[in-house]
This record gives sequence, structure tokens and C-alpha cells, in this order.
Amino acid sequence: MNDKEHCTDAKAVLTRRTILKLIAGAPLVATFGLLASPFLRFLRPTLKPLDIVGQSDQPLAEPPIPTFIDKDFPAPWTCLPFTFYQKYLEYNPELAEVRTTPGFIMRTAKNEIVAFSRICTQCRHQQPVNFLRDTHEHNCITQSKTPVLCCPCDCSTFDPNDNGRVLGGPASRPLRRMTVAFDGEYYTITGLEQNGIA
Repeated sequence: MNDKEHCTDAKAVLTRRTILKLIAGAPLVATFGLLASPFLRFLRPTLKPLDIVGQSDQPLAEPPIPTFIDKDFPAPWTCLPFTFYQKYLEYNPELAEVRTTPGFIMRTAKNEIVAFSRICTQCRHQQPVNFLRDTHEHNCITQSKTPVLCCPCDCSTFDPNDNGRVLGGPASRPLRRMTVAFDGEYYTITGLEQNGIA
């Protein structure tokens, strides 16, 4: 056998080896490929599986967007109810779902305009919390010198003057804040703050 034949046989063996490696590795590549879709969805939630460059499915404010003016809050502790609509992009035939969140917007004693979700962070029945100007009339809730938000189901009490902090009751998390934008004339509810329920 001369060097030329030996070189040709070595190339043929190398080619056969490469082909066999590719055939043996194909199931592994397919397995990791199937695992890539949920991993990419975890890293960046998108509208469709494997749609890495698509629009993120963060919820968006949906009309009618609650809007208020300064005259709506003539005095501290003026509290107004509203309903906030959010559009969630979904992988369904409609490609979206609109959810509603009841809320309160108010002027606090610190003269700030704040908004909170009315959904209690503890109540399983998701009863809307109520605005109470005077806590002395109610025995089951924590007493406060300032108005509070109180869940009628489990008597969890929240302080709107301190970022919805829990004053008493079984709730362990504060009420979820809503973002309020002010353009010099209008107060607009633009969304729910991240990392909360409801």
C-alpha cells in the first residue's frame, strides 16, 4: 500500500467517522433544541414560542384610561374609585386578554396624589378594600389617626399615607401601588407597579 492509497483510506475513515458522530449526536441536538424554547420564554416572555424578537407581553393600559384633574381632589383624603383596564398579550385566538383592576386614587395628608389597587393582598375572595375615614367606628380593624384602606373580608388594614403599608390583620404584603403620571394638568393612571399581586 503506497502513501496515496493510505491517505485516501484515512480520509474515507474520517468521513465515515464524522457521519456516524453526526447521526449519534442528532438526538442530543434535537433534545437541547426542544429545551431551548421554554428557556428562551423564561428569559424573555414573548407572544409566541421561539419569537425572540417579538413584542414583549408586558401588560398595557387599555382605554378608557382613568384621568383626573386637580379639582377632583379639593382637600386631603379626597378618595375616588376607578377601574383600570390592562391588555395582556396572550397566545390564544384573540391574541390578547383585557383584565380589570379596581383602584382608589387619593390626595394624602402629605399632599401627594397616590393610587392603589383595591384588591387585598391576603383575601382569597379578592374583595375590594374600602376607604375608611374614621377607624373608631369599627372594632375589628387596627385603629389609626389617619384614614385607612380596609378589607371587609379579613379586616386587613393598610396605610395609604405610607405606601399601602400593612397596619394590621392577616395580610403580610402592602397594597399594590399604581403609577400616576402628571402632565401639568391631568393625573393619569398608567399602570400597576411591578412585583405585586392584582
